[in-house]
Formats: sequence, C-alpha cells, structure tokens
Amino acid sequence: MSADAAPEPASSPADPASTPSRRERRPAATVDRPLASRIWYRFVKAVVSTWFAAFGGWRSTGWRNMPETGGAVLVSNHLSFLDVFILGMGVRRPLNYVARSTLFLPGLAFFIRSVGGFPIQREGMGASGMKETLRRLRDGGVVTLFPEGTRSEDGELGELKPGIALLVSRAGVPVVPAGIAGTFGAWPRHRLFPRPHPIRVHYGPPIMPADLEGLDPRAVTALIHDRIAECVEIARQGLARDLGG
Repeated sequence: MSADAAPEPASSPADPASTPSRRERRPAATVDRPLASRIWYRFVKAVVSTWFAAFGGWRSTGWRNMPETGGAVLVSNHLSFLDVFILGMGVRRPLNYVARSTLFLPGLAFFIRSVGGFPIQREGMGASGMKETLRRLRDGGVVTLFPEGTRSEDGELGELKPGIALLVSRAGVPVVPAGIAGTFGAWPRHRLFPRPHPIRVHYGPPIMPADLEGLDPRAVTALIHDRIAECVEIARQGLARDLGG
C-alpha cells in the first residue's frame, strides 16, 4: 500500500512481484483495538499519506510480507522522525509504536497514545516497556521497533541494541524486517525542519520463531541486522530509480 506524487495505483509499478492488481481485494486487517481507535488511526493515516504524497512522493513494496493476523514485531532502520509515519503508511494493519518517554508532553502525549504509541525510557526499554510490548503482541498487534535505539547520524544502518534478541525470543512471534530510504534526505537529525524528498520503504519476509531456535543472542541480533540491511538496499535501489539514477 503506497502513494506517490504522481497519480497512480496504490503500490509501485516498478515492483510487479510486490504489487496487487487494482481489482484484487486486500486481506482484512487484524482487529487489535476498538472501532473508534481504528477509525481515528485510518483518518490520521490518510491525512499523513496525502501530505507525504504532496511533499515529495513515497512508495512501499513488500507489504504482503506482513502477516495478516496475529502478533508481529516490525523492525527497521531509523533515519528520521518521519520513519514512524512511513512505516505505518506502507501496510494495512494498524501499528503500535514504542516512543521515548520524553516525547509524552501535554497534548502530544494524547495524540501519540491515540495512534498506538506507548512510552519507554530513553536509556532502554526496561521492564515496563518490555511488559507492554509483550502484552500488545499477545493481543495480536504489530509493534514497531527501531533496534538501533536512535536516529542515524550519517544515514547508514548502525549496530543494533542487544535487547532486541531478548524481546523477540520472549515474544515468539514473526519478526518483519523493513528498510527505509529517503527520510534522511528529507529530515536528518541535524536539520530543524523537513524538506521535500521522495521516500521508499520495503518490507522483507518475516523471520519466524523457528528460524531463531538454537541461536544465541548475538546470532539473533546479527540475523535481524542482516535482514534489515537487505531491505534497506532494496529501498535504496527503488529510490535511485525514482530519482532517475
């Protein structure tokens, strides 16, 4: 599911293997929150998608790799404040978001919670963050994590925090890797305001719990890092095509 600055079908024609036909109906999303919350989420998503389409264009590929039902962890590289929005626009299911507790300011906290966000400490997830993440996964939700722990300084994928291995081992749900390209050009951490720039996101095949059996934490972290890197490369290749490279 995607949008672009030019009028075209909802997904990218440059990736036919990942693009459903216009007449094909997409599967129903998992219901993991009340109806009013789903309606609000869809409204916010529609507004943000329109803004991104006008602000430089965006495309997503591989959205079929997101499981249709059940809990899942969505992991991605982290380039910009825009990443959380682009990840949510690219899939049909509503996402839950892990956000730094310092962002939960009066007024802003209500909005973050209303679209599925919940706080963790800046230093790490901690016991309360882990508990809430596992609860939402047990309820059948999709929880979005940026395992680098912070936005990239140079646009490259950095090392992952070791806590991601513990979380996915406890969760026992599919881990869907994703790669984002273009948000660093649109709004890197050293810029005060965003600027127009095309954006790409690619969702890779899920890492199933069986794939992690017998692996030690370092191997689990390395596997997740490699899968994210593969998705980042696909997203970059798509972005290069969009830019005429």
